Amino acid sequence: MSDNLSNRTALVTGVSGAIGSLIGSTFVERGARVAGTFRSREASASAALSAACEGHTALLQAEIDSPKSARDLWRRAEAWNEIDTLVVNAAAMASTPLSGDDDDAWDANWQRLLQVNVLGAATLMREAARSFSQRGYGSIIAISSWAAEQGSRIPDANAYAASKAALRNFAQTLARSYARDGVRVYVIAPGVVGGGMGTSGLQPEEIQATANGLVMGHHVDPQEVAELAAFLATDRCPSLTGSTIDLNGASYIR
Repeated sequence: MSDNLSNRTALVTGVSGAIGSLIGSTFVERGARVAGTFRSREASASAALSAACEGHTALLQAEIDSPKSARDLWRRAEAWNEIDTLVVNAAAMASTPLSGDDDDAWDANWQRLLQVNVLGAATLMREAARSFSQRGYGSIIAISSWAAEQGSRIPDANAYAASKAALRNFAQTLARSYARDGVRVYVIAPGVVGGGMGTSGLQPEEIQATANGLVMGHHVDPQEVAELAAFLATDRCPSLTGSTIDLNGASYIR
């Protein structure tokens, strides 16, 4: 059996980042047509999809931070090509300290994370599910986090963890609601990903210390996330719909 995706047309959000770039490039390598979004790093997004055949990719600048922007993105993607696979990867990370007196930062960062990680993402998933259900097929893959299942091990990342938990819960409801319409909804919950948000801004010794604290002694390779997303996009295991698939090297077992 093959993970060939030549019969898939995917919208992948955030293809300029560590995980999204590999999801985009892996889908392209497997033959999929891919529309990839970026917020500001167009060159990185373009590089991620550079191996595609001419006409098989589209780059869409998008700030997915409101229902309106999410609906606009979906319309633009569908205007390019009929989408049958959505990968919700783009996300925001911001500190929301539990202690201290900076209430303005607390308020603003909670609002930002809810707008991007929940409201924008959920609206995009809703648009996809509605379109897919009319056609009788389609897959939605949401990139969550192990923090969504256990709370954050970093206290100041409490809003990020909560936003990812909300997205996971919404994905489960969406899966149940559209299961008989041929719509599959999956959640991937990685642990600390090498080069991802969990190590962003850390010094090399801090990054290594984070890896040393994990059961396998290293971070999750972002290519593993891409490989899993590509497999789920094949629809070879449709009964996985509604599932959250952990990818953390046994550092968190539930």
